[in-house]
Order: sequence, then structure tokens, then C-alpha cells
Amino acid sequence: MHFPTHSKTIKTVSEINRELAQLIEGQFHFVRIIGEISTIRRPHSGHYYFILKDEHAQIKAVLFKNQQRYLPEEPKEGQQVVCDGKLSLYEPRGEYQIIIDTIDFHGAGQLQLAFENLKQKLKGLGFFEQSRKRPLPASISTIALITSPGGAAVHDFLSVCRRRNVSLHVQLLPVPVQGEGSAELICEAIKAAHTLRPDVIVLCRGGGSIEDLWAFNDERLAQALFNATIPIVTGIGHETDFTIADFCADVRGATPTAAAELIVPDGRLYRDRVMSLLARMGRNCQYRFASISQRLDRANRVLATFDSAFYHPTLRLDALSSRLSSAITRKIERMLHLFSTLEQRLHHCLPSHRILSQQTRVSHLAEKLQQTMAQHLNAKMRELQQAAAVLDSLSPLATLARGYAIVSGKGAETAQIITDVDQLEIDDEIRVTLHRGQLDCKVTSKTS
Repeated sequence: MHFPTHSKTIKTVSEINRELAQLIEGQFHFVRIIGEISTIRRPHSGHYYFILKDEHAQIKAVLFKNQQRYLPEEPKEGQQVVCDGKLSLYEPRGEYQIIIDTIDFHGAGQLQLAFENLKQKLKGLGFFEQSRKRPLPASISTIALITSPGGAAVHDFLSVCRRRNVSLHVQLLPVPVQGEGSAELICEAIKAAHTLRPDVIVLCRGGGSIEDLWAFNDERLAQALFNATIPIVTGIGHETDFTIADFCADVRGATPTAAAELIVPDGRLYRDRVMSLLARMGRNCQYRFASISQRLDRANRVLATFDSAFYHPTLRLDALSSRLSSAITRKIERMLHLFSTLEQRLHHCLPSHRILSQQTRVSHLAEKLQQTMAQHLNAKMRELQQAAAVLDSLSPLATLARGYAIVSGKGAETAQIITDVDQLEIDDEIRVTLHRGQLDCKVTSKTS
């Protein structure tokens, strides 16, 4: 056997384990692992020790006592869970394990495992590549909306569209968004939407459990989104919900409302600026809070291993952590209140608000004008009726109707009303006007 002539550094077992611990803890500072709890035990120290396993492998896990207050329930044998934490190596025995921070009892199970497996498969096939995603058009006038017509999501989406752009045309393609066969119907709706040639296609539905959202975790739907030639936007569930459709779509909206806001831009630049600054402030606060929380959690884990002499400092540290969390929360609430106030002020300054007010005033004045004209017309009608009555009472026609007649001369020179017999001579021609018609007569005799 040939041995190399050059010398190699000889290390102790402790040194090797220490270097491995540094490597593992540095590389796997945060991990999320899904598995089944097995061989769980809780000694007098109050810490939980158990094994996370699947059908092929297992890993040791420890949940320290000070982290248990964040759990919604106690871990139990045989539960399917998702654990967040970091990997660590226990140097005295050379065993690595996961130090658990939190346990998700409700997001785990076979569906979650199937989701992760499909996600990894599609990611390997390039379905999620950013380079293949299509950008949204600069100007959007038509939208094909694929959702359930009876859900709250469609009302949230359409209300944003109407508020921001009343001329926008939205074509609704109704489909069931959960239950057996819903994924296939959504795929058919995407094909039908392409025949309408809209500017963008939107998939949306309200929030729910992983079972409710499972239609959007279907591989056939992922293929339909991948093959689409029109940009597709998703607005599925709540902000914390992620589906396979979200990863395959060109743009993801955190909610149906957020999807509408992404598609239909708001012209109120001041509001956008305030929202941007508020989001930036929130991220900074969350980052600082997360950083401080991580430092406090690490300090808590270290303090939990010391003797009871550190009990009171630990309590004080927890109290300071709670005060810090409350202070940051109050700060965020104050900024949100300020943002709400600014938003209301901007709303009152909108031209549409003033136009609506003037339209209301014009409608009121028009109604008042109609009332005034109607009153004036009625008054004039009454005056006309009174004048007609007076005229009728003075009219000679009314006298003729009672049997009287008007006698006048017939000639041009004598065409005057005859009121005295001395105005006429025998054989003079006269004209007698009756209520209806006239008579031409000759005077044959006269009597005073």
C-alpha cells in the first residue's frame, strides 16, 4: 500500500465536530421541514425532544421550553407538522438536529407535502422562471375575469375597477373555484378567454384553507398557465396564501383587491407616494423587529440553559421584548391612522368629488326651476281664464245667442249700426246679423 509522503494536519474529534457545527449552523440558519412527530418525550426540564420522520428518513428535533408559549397547541405523537428552525450539531455526541422555533399544525399534512413536491417538480421544469413571464401591457382596456360569480372576490375586484377606471371593460367567465372538476373547468375558461383576446386574464377567488384552494394547485392548471399567450394575473386567497397558480402566473396579486390594483393604476400620485413610504417604513420596522426578535430569541435560548440565577433577568428580557413589540405596534398604528387621514383629505380634493357636488346642486336648481315655471304657468292660465270669462260676458255673440240681432246699413257709406228708425228710409237695404248667419233685408215700413 502506498502512503503519501506529505504531512496532513491531525485534528481532534472535538475540533472536527466544532467545525462541522459551524458549517451546519452557518449554512442552515433557517429551514422549514415537514414530517411526522415520533418518539416524543418531555423530561423535567420542560423541553420537547422528538423525531421528525417521513417514509424514507428521520431527523432529531428539540423544542425548548421558552419557545412553547408561541404554540397554539401541544405537539402530539403521529401529527403531521411543518417546523421552522435551524440545524445544529450537538458536539459531545456528534449528532445533528433541528432547533425548532415554531410549529405549524394546520398547514401541514399530505396536501402540503403534495404541494411542495409539485412545486419542486415544476420549478425544475422551468415553470417559475422569471425570464418567461410576460409583462403587463402599459394600457389595459379589456380584462377577462375567471372566478365564481357568487363569491365576494368578484365584487372586491369589480369595485376597485369601477372606482379607478369606469371605462374599463371586464368580461366575466364564471367557473367553480373549488371542488371536484373545478381545475379542469378553470383550464377550459383560460382557453375560452384567449378567444376573447383581452389585454389581460385574471384568476381570482377569496381566501380559504389549503383544501379550498386546491383547485389552483393542479398540474393541469399550471400547464395551462405556462402555455398561455396572454398575460395572466392571479389574486387568490389572502396575502399569506400561495398556490402553484401564483408561481406560474405572470403577476401575482396578494388578494383579489390587490390584483385589481396592480392591473388598474391609480392616478392619485400623492396616495401612491404615501403608500410607498408607509410600506417602506413597515418593512424597515419589520426588519428591525425581526432582527431584534432573533437576537432576543437567541438570548432566551442561551439563558434557558443556565441555572436559576438567571431567572429574573430572563423575565426582564421577556418584559422588554413585549414592550418593544407593543411600541412598534403602536407606532405602526399611528402611521396607519395618519395615512387614513391623508387619504380622506385627498379624497375630498378629488375633481370627481367636486363634480358630484356641483351635479347635485344643478339637479336641485333644475328641479326648483321646473317648480317655479309650473307655478308661473298656472298663474297665467288662471289670469287667461278670468280674462276669457270677462270677455265672454261682454261679447255681443253671447247676446245674439239669446235671440237678439244686430242691424246695420248695407252700403259702404251706411254700414253702421242702426239703433234708431230715423236712421233709415223706406226701401233702404239693411243687413241683420244673427247668432248664426246674416240676412239682407229692405225697409218696407217703419214705426216710431
